[in-house]
Amino acid sequence: MVMPPVATTSQRAAILRSVAIATVLFSAGCGKPATVIEGLLSLDGQPVPNATLEFFPVSGKGGVSFTTSRPDGRYRVAVWPTPLKVIVTATKVDGKERDALAPDGPLVDRIVSALPERYGFQANTPLVAEPVEGKTTTIDFALESTK
Repeated sequence: MVMPPVATTSQRAAILRSVAIATVLFSAGCGKPATVIEGLLSLDGQPVPNATLEFFPVSGKGGVSFTTSRPDGRYRVAVWPTPLKVIVTATKVDGKERDALAPDGPLVDRIVSALPERYGFQANTPLVAEPVEGKTTTIDFALESTK
């Protein structure tokens, strides 16, 4: 049985950026000014690079938007002009381990979450955003390791 290829972190980031760009272009093409959120994503005061931010309408009406933070922790995304729940995920390498699919093979990087779990699930996240329709709203997300 051939296993399907797994997208790398950089491939997933490129896909998310493409979705964000398409969302901006779609919003601009509808005759309304784009509603945009931008800001800084940090954890304990330090910028969080290459994190995925997902914006879900609280009401369930409207689209979901995605973006990836840049190396300096800054992000920018076109969104629906409605209150949004925000989930943030990021990974990091935390040592080496044996590959479960090739236990006799070389060691591979052990990938773990770089952020506290509470930010990575829609039901638990304390993060919300309230963008201003047709404008760019600046929202910095200052995540904390401890509650």
